[in-house]
Amino acid sequence: MLATSKPDRNHRLTREDWTDAALSMLVENGIDAVQITVLARHLQVTRGSFYWHFESRDALLTALIDRWRDRNTNVMVEAVADAATLDDGILALFAVWTDHRRFDPDLDQAVRDWARYDDSLRDRVKAEDAARVQAIARFFERFGYEQPEAFIRARVICFTQITYYALGVAEDESFKQRMGYLDAYFRCFTGRDITPGTAEAYRDLLARGAARS
Repeated sequence: MLATSKPDRNHRLTREDWTDAALSMLVENGIDAVQITVLARHLQVTRGSFYWHFESRDALLTALIDRWRDRNTNVMVEAVADAATLDDGILALFAVWTDHRRFDPDLDQAVRDWARYDDSLRDRVKAEDAARVQAIARFFERFGYEQPEAFIRARVICFTQITYYALGVAEDESFKQRMGYLDAYFRCFTGRDITPGTAEAYRDLLARGAARS
């Protein structure tokens, strides 16, 4: 369960506060746990505070889906939108997926679990997956890939990562070993070799980040 918030009578809750609390509840306990009374108790306010910001629970659920889209689809689309080279775009995607402050895999899986029991949300998830694939396919086309190869490569790279999270693949190897896979992953996803200097710069960047964390 979520930790209980400390009361603060001087603090006026915002729409974002309610959405943040609901997102945490969704990720930790599933969509059935996202209830107005439970959230109000967690935030130590009355139910009336909720209705100041949302007309209904359905409105809150819509806000959750919008936040998921903004967080997890848009960051992927933006990663490849302005990439100057094939190397830059693929590495930007890798960087997004390894930085959970940008792409939230737990939220992505929570929404997919929710969609199993909600037909309209299932359609929305399919549409978002299609948008992700389309963005990556357009990226491949910009660097000389013909159709349907661009589309298929986009599906492979996108759905491989989703499956990676869904299966809860554990990283047992050392950081150095994982970085040793970079060239092979790049070749698998693109059919081309990564520029050696670009690969080394990317490894150094991740190594510095790992050292700070």
